[in-house]
Amino acid sequence: MELFSSRVLWLDLSKGKVSYEELSKYRRFLGGRGVNQYILIKNLPLGLHPFDPESVLTIGAGLLVGTDAPGACRVSIDTKNVFTGGIGSANVGGDFGPELRSAGISNIVLSGKAEDLIYVCIRDGRVEIRDASHLQHKNTSETDEILKKDLGTEFQVMTIGPAGENLAAASCVVVNRARSASRCGVGAVFGSKNLKAIAVKGEGTVEASNSQDFSRAIQKCIEKLNQSEFNRRRMKYGVYCYDEPWGVETPYRNFSGEVPPEEKKRKLTPDEFLKYKVGKRTCRSCPIACWSVYRFRHGNQWVTTEALQGNDISNFGTRLDMDQPEDVLYAHHLCDELGLDVDVASSSIAWAFDCYNRKIIGTKETRGLELEWGNTEAVFELLRRIAFRDGFGDVIADGCKTASARIGRGSEYCVHVKGNDLFESLWVSPSWALGVVVSPRGGTHTRGTVIEKRMSEAPEELCRELFGVASIGEITSYENKERLVVFMERLNTILDCLGICMFTHSARPDMLLPEDYAELLSAAMGSQIDASELLQIGERVHTLEKCFNTLHTSWTRKDDSPPKVFLERPLLGKYSIDVEKWNSLLDRYYEAHGWNKETGQPRRETLASLGLTEIYDLLKEKGRIN
Repeated sequence: MELFSSRVLWLDLSKGKVSYEELSKYRRFLGGRGVNQYILIKNLPLGLHPFDPESVLTIGAGLLVGTDAPGACRVSIDTKNVFTGGIGSANVGGDFGPELRSAGISNIVLSGKAEDLIYVCIRDGRVEIRDASHLQHKNTSETDEILKKDLGTEFQVMTIGPAGENLAAASCVVVNRARSASRCGVGAVFGSKNLKAIAVKGEGTVEASNSQDFSRAIQKCIEKLNQSEFNRRRMKYGVYCYDEPWGVETPYRNFSGEVPPEEKKRKLTPDEFLKYKVGKRTCRSCPIACWSVYRFRHGNQWVTTEALQGNDISNFGTRLDMDQPEDVLYAHHLCDELGLDVDVASSSIAWAFDCYNRKIIGTKETRGLELEWGNTEAVFELLRRIAFRDGFGDVIADGCKTASARIGRGSEYCVHVKGNDLFESLWVSPSWALGVVVSPRGGTHTRGTVIEKRMSEAPEELCRELFGVASIGEITSYENKERLVVFMERLNTILDCLGICMFTHSARPDMLLPEDYAELLSAAMGSQIDASELLQIGERVHTLEKCFNTLHTSWTRKDDSPPKVFLERPLLGKYSIDVEKWNSLLDRYYEAHGWNKETGQPRRETLASLGLTEIYDLLKEKGRIN
């Protein structure tokens, strides 16, 4: 099948009604996140809670998923954000996306709520809603195993764990037992619809229009990836492959502003985790194979876990003061099994530890748990309690902001952006901080941030091509940093629309660049598109997300401010965000997008230039544009 010959599946779980549309209807948004976002803004009624049966949940495989394009396996899950009320968006790799495209489906639009727990079975586009009572409270690996035993091992499974079933906002969606779509509470939205899992099997193939040019473009990309020293490290170690666990800043002990001891860093280097690596897997069509498999002892048991992330080191290693690789691996394993978002779950636990050490809560509230920094058994127990909303786990299951509101008593030590828990440290780099804070889904580094150390060696010619400046400047400088963020927002948006993993660029000048993705897409579509046109589509989709937030929230410019901890609690007494410089940077960021710098809202002429006049009319009709 050709790229745009896939269908969009609409499924009303309340009525069991199935209908289809052609993907080609949404061609200007390519696929994946782009199509999801357009469907959401056009079809999600105002005023609904994310758990309302009529709320909409979208799942979309990117346009190149199912082809052999490097890293083309990614699926976006988009809905209303459980934490913020704005756009909720998550992204996941693995083999589910290619299988969905093989079944002739690119996107799934879910509404309604099943009366009892169900799973959806898709076989070559034929859809069945099946009873899932036998899967209730099963871990993600158990669910995967049971469904493959019932349906066949060739099926690919997307599932939630107990956390999602119990509507814990800290829940995620898991594919292939180890790949997680995290942030924004998407697992809880699955649970709110009584949807345990989706299993899919297809027999079709996705074909490029110009197979010879496509093959040449693929080979060119693979050769470029293989030449990157950083990428070779990732192939060796896995996702967590950095030269050191952290640089100057970390969220040590819930963003204390202190630095972990140097001996702690030596205990948590990639080489220490490499000792436990027993193999690796790869997402379909990916040449990087960063999906490492680890085996280690926990107590009297041998445990196998997969796909350790760099986030795990920040979240468990530093934020919760755990210094043994086996403990970090086990915490990661528990999150995978229970269907927990590592970032949010660890944030809530760190907030609880902080409150405990400040004598705001005690063992009475925690039911006997002593939350002293580094108490790994307490961390493991709290992860279980969050997933099952058990006791104090119920208090912290919906993120630290909600927990703080419930506890009160001076417990305002939650670090979040617009209600979305944060693990990213923002003290040192203004470009990193801006990319995190202005992310439409609320506080995240995977949309517009730049790790400037990786771009510092980019030649002047490339800097001018990508950012319009001769160099990216000093890491602590505020000058021109909006250019870096806007570029990365457009690029990462495009990758989610194409379904290509961001690790194929990793924000490095020696890996894939916009022209590489444009060459791949041109050959696959059989029509020419250049890098600038591709990035313009990224701007269109990113602006759609901004419009969704304008429609569904009351956010103002003030909501694009960093958490106070990064202003009032300097790192090492030295680094902090300069408010005056931040506001000037934010002005330039809004102007770069063509948004009103007083309100942060997109201007009418900006939406018109992006082909989104109908969205302006919608915002005006609903009284959301000033």
